[in-house]
Amino acid sequence: MTEGEATNGTTTAATEPQGDVDSKIIRQIEYYFGDYNLPRDKFLQEEIKKEDGWVALSTMLNFKRLASLSTDTEVIANALAKSEQKLMEISEDKVKIRRDPNRPLPTYNDDVKAETMKRTIYCKGFPKDGTATLDTLLKYFQNYGPYETVLMRYFYNDAEKKQGFKGSVLVVFPNEEKAKEFLELEEVKYENTSLIRKWHADYVEEKRKEVEERKAKRNSNKKKNGENEERTDNFESIPKGVFIRMTEVPVGTTREELKEAIGEKTDQLSYVDFSNTRSEGYLRFKTEGSNKEILEKLGEFKIKDTVINLSLVEGEEEEQQIKTANEARSKVLSNIGKKRKFGGVGRGGFRGNKRRRN
Repeated sequence: MTEGEATNGTTTAATEPQGDVDSKIIRQIEYYFGDYNLPRDKFLQEEIKKEDGWVALSTMLNFKRLASLSTDTEVIANALAKSEQKLMEISEDKVKIRRDPNRPLPTYNDDVKAETMKRTIYCKGFPKDGTATLDTLLKYFQNYGPYETVLMRYFYNDAEKKQGFKGSVLVVFPNEEKAKEFLELEEVKYENTSLIRKWHADYVEEKRKEVEERKAKRNSNKKKNGENEERTDNFESIPKGVFIRMTEVPVGTTREELKEAIGEKTDQLSYVDFSNTRSEGYLRFKTEGSNKEILEKLGEFKIKDTVINLSLVEGEEEEQQIKTANEARSKVLSNIGKKRKFGGVGRGGFRGNKRRRN
């Protein structure tokens, strides 16, 4: 279940004017059922299949952020009736809601992901002391025209065993033109700090290059010390206590996204067994017996604001994973050996053909 946008900065109907609460209820539900979130939300995807798209408001109260605004389903229904977008329909008895069937949901695929990336801006420079809550940021970005959503970025604090705000966000605008307008503003300040702004695609590419440079540097250092990292990784048998199983991964998530998110919390990741067409997979780490400690370190692990279910791989399941991984390695080594063999023949030209005749 995707918890819309974030779970901090909560408010209640008892502490705010009803008009403000109504606006927040509308915004939150339209976010849950909007083009950005719904294709990624496995929980809601399953719910809307049950009754022609209808979802009980009592079920929606499982979303903490909505429940923090009101737990009265009648209040929620009455607020939603005031929406100007009219994205949602309300049942006659006001106990269920659904997305307007005349507004079909786009299929979440690589094309949609690429299109969303083109209208997403990375912003950095917000305070990390807890004063920049989601509600504060949502209100702040209203100054720059309409937007689809604001996503706060987090890291895992080992000392405190909890997530911390990175001071950066992703702002998804309704179209590329609006995103470009925001990016091309001469200066954008939050309080007294000028924000760093760039296309999300550029930020991702920068991070990818940083990872490659760090990897190249590590390999270079190992070669200087007379070690061969690739050979050690390929020939040693997979040890026990290195697997963690993932379930409820948003379909469309890439291995690169998983690697980046995990890399922010530990440098022990060795391999990700996952495909973006699946919702489950396996993580493999480097050090024998490390999976329990790493599982604790990962904590409430999220991808695209969805909490991923992580569990230790033990017993028969672990034996099967070790067997599968070792077989895959053997196959890779066999292919490498064949390439080297035929590569040697090819380099020999006529001499290689002569050897065959002999």
